[in-house]
This record gives sequence, C-alpha cells and structure tokens, in this order.
Amino acid sequence: MLAAAWATSAAGAASPVQSNPAPTPALRPDVTPQPGSHIFALLKQQFNFTLPASYQGRDIKPSGGTPGEGRAWGTMFISNDDRKIVVISEAPNPSGTQVSKHDNIFLTGAGAGYNAQQKRAHPRYQVQREQTIAVNGLGMRRIDATDIIDGDAALSTALLAASGPTLAVVQVISGANDPKGHEALVDRILAGK
Repeated sequence: MLAAAWATSAAGAASPVQSNPAPTPALRPDVTPQPGSHIFALLKQQFNFTLPASYQGRDIKPSGGTPGEGRAWGTMFISNDDRKIVVISEAPNPSGTQVSKHDNIFLTGAGAGYNAQQKRAHPRYQVQREQTIAVNGLGMRRIDATDIIDGDAALSTALLAASGPTLAVVQVISGANDPKGHEALVDRILAGK
C-alpha cells in the first residue's frame, strides 16, 4: 500500500515514527467538525483546519507537546482511503527568535532550511514552485515539490508559517497520479475547512 510504504519516509530526517497516539488537537470554538474529524488550531489559533476521520495519526516527535504549548510536537496522518499523508508539526523558532505573523525574511530562510532537510532525506526531491502567501493575515511559505519515495513518484506541498516564538509546518504528500486530489486537500487546509 502506497501510504504504508511512505510512512517512515514522509517524516524526512526529523525523527523516527513512534506508535504513540496523536496529541489532542486544540479545539476551535467556531468549528463544528464531522464526527471523528481531527481539528487543528496551530500558532495559537492563527492557522486552523480539520482533517477527515479517515486519517489515522501517529506521533513523529517524542517531546509530548501539543498544539499551542510552545514545545515541539509532530504527527503524521495517513489516509489509506485517500492515499495521502499529512505531516503536521510545531516547534520553537531557532534561537528563540520572535517573528511577526508575516515575516517574509524569516519564512524565506525557513523554506531554505526545509528544502535542504528534504533534499538530504530524499535526494530526488525537486522544488517546482515556492512562494510566500497570506492566509487570513498570516504569512506562509508554500513549497510545491516532486519526489520519489520508496520507488513511487510523489507530489509534496509544504506550508510553513510562524508567529511569535513558534514555527508550524504542514506537509501534504500524494501520489503523482492524483494532482487534483492533492490540490483539493491543500486548498481545504488553506481555507481552514
């Protein structure tokens, strides 16, 4: 199964996948999700979205942090139905740097660091497009790339956002044969649905 084959590769060089349950997401008062949906409110509710219940989560960082706590945490969600992976993480900015919610210089540097990490983990990782966007006043670095993961062609979109002392990263990975489904999931996350 494609998603299962990508399970350890998707996390890149961050840390090994663990079998612990996913952290409890911070609840958003303005959202009435589908039963069993995963709700996320990153960067103290500045970056909000849900994932369908079909996505199963596993911790990828052992610190035990949860969204909004200011400690590093990460979860990989896999949907065998959709054949997609979504990796979600938050971590303190390097050296405790405080940034505004639309710091283009910081986001450009964070994007360069992210791309270097992906290239080390996956030599066939190739950036196709990179741009800074704004979603509800929050600056994000969007990086669209292609990759070969365990022999399968893949699409990857990373959304990097920072505010205050914290950097959030959401990475969506899909099979290269499903560009429409990939873009639909990225659009859903950007729309806060």
